[in-house]
Amino acid sequence: MTEDTQLHLSERGDNSHLEASSHNGAIQVADKSAPYLSAPDTHDVEPPNSLSSLSQVRKNILFACFCLTIFIDGAGNTAMFVMVSPIARSLSIPPSREGWIPTSYAMVFAALMLLAGRLADLYPPHIVFTSGYFGLGAMWLAISFAQDQYTFFTLRAICALFAVLTVPSSLNMIVQMFPDKVTQAKRLALFGMAGALASTLSPILVGLFLLSSWRWFFRFVACIAIPFSLFARAFMPLTHAVAQAVPGRQKWRRLDLGGVFLLVGALVLFMFAFSEASAAGWTSPSFYAPLIVSLALLAAFVIWEHCQPDGLSLLPPDIWHYSNIGLLIILGLLPAAAFSTYSMRCAVYFQDALGDTSIVAALKLIPMGAVAVIAGLLCQPFPVLMMRPRIVQPIACLLTFAGTMLLAFSGGGWGADYWRYIFPAQLIGTFGAMLVFIGVNCAIIQSFPFEYAGVAGSFAQVVFTIGSVVGIAIQSGLVATGQGGTDWTGDRNAYVFLSAYCIAAGALCGALFRNPLPKIRTSDIDGVA
Repeated sequence: MTEDTQLHLSERGDNSHLEASSHNGAIQVADKSAPYLSAPDTHDVEPPNSLSSLSQVRKNILFACFCLTIFIDGAGNTAMFVMVSPIARSLSIPPSREGWIPTSYAMVFAALMLLAGRLADLYPPHIVFTSGYFGLGAMWLAISFAQDQYTFFTLRAICALFAVLTVPSSLNMIVQMFPDKVTQAKRLALFGMAGALASTLSPILVGLFLLSSWRWFFRFVACIAIPFSLFARAFMPLTHAVAQAVPGRQKWRRLDLGGVFLLVGALVLFMFAFSEASAAGWTSPSFYAPLIVSLALLAAFVIWEHCQPDGLSLLPPDIWHYSNIGLLIILGLLPAAAFSTYSMRCAVYFQDALGDTSIVAALKLIPMGAVAVIAGLLCQPFPVLMMRPRIVQPIACLLTFAGTMLLAFSGGGWGADYWRYIFPAQLIGTFGAMLVFIGVNCAIIQSFPFEYAGVAGSFAQVVFTIGSVVGIAIQSGLVATGQGGTDWTGDRNAYVFLSAYCIAAGALCGALFRNPLPKIRTSDIDGVA
């Protein structure tokens, strides 16, 4: 093998499972530890990749469809923060249960994300994607007719069931369409930016729809999602599962339903415990009983996965040996917690304490979404923002810390204090949190083997969603330490806590992060995967 055809990999733990050989000047890579795709005598035949061979125009159109999906999901999540008060009043939801308006969706979304990722790897991702896309639109329409809180929470949970199918399948097909690592990283940044763009536009749209009713926003989104799901199905080529070598009868075993059951139980109870803490108290059995059971189920899940034969576990068998995976999880909890606590609490406080209308509250949050879009765009000409996490991530955590501390001492943004504290907090804190989000998302996805492309995206989304749910729950609990009403003491305590986490995460990253995650020279990977 000549120097020009060597495979350049920085450390990712143990890379001994990768075997490279050169044939007629072309690099070939075999993964000896990937029984997930193993089949007899197939080392000379790569599975066809209909997505990577598409024209650039068609790739861009499909990529736009994928971005629209994450845009709808992001718009729904951001809109929910602005609509908490109107929905609670309309459906007679008490203040202690208002956190369930966003959490009923996030809980199911996180719990089933890894299963959806495995489905996207084992079955043609275009089928998984379009099925989830259409179901998502249909459920948005159904939610608009909910007449009580229980119907609303149930339909939101079912909506998450369909939405969870779209994200890992989208990421799976993006990885297949753009195998070049640098291009792939840029596309992943744009994909994440679509959610940030939703954070910019959806508050304004919600504010306009709330002049009539929150129900019309759901109907509007349904009118976009359903037609586009049909268009995507007609325009998308027939795709192949990255694990197509696995016989059909074996795919059910590869789903690892036992592991799924344990993990779903652990995640649901974990998030339920923190959601109930703000209503029942941190010393209530409603908090510590499900928390203890969730930790026991998580331990059982780890043992179960360790005992599974190679290729039959839900996660890659050597995931905990990936360099920096623990730090990436710690960092990954931060951005969603920051976005959620910024958006939800400020939107509610602006309306309930300051007396702002929904559209004024939404306009006050626009800087957050605008800066997130700018951060995503900057990653295109400056990919170093994604590819040098040991340098960039501590700085991003420091920016998030600065923004959060400004919020802590803003007093709620009365009068000119909005421009002194809230406005710069959104600019500085959101820019830092978005850099953390993009960097962690890209690092996690590119650290997983190709045959786990869907699971990789799912794993990252699980981490982000847990960060959001736990962040909201802790914030709600600490807000209760104040006097309520216009008092900002509890909010200050919540943001100081988040600020401390920012500093801790950044310090750990700067001190313990290893060399950058695997990078492959783009000239050497043509045709790989």
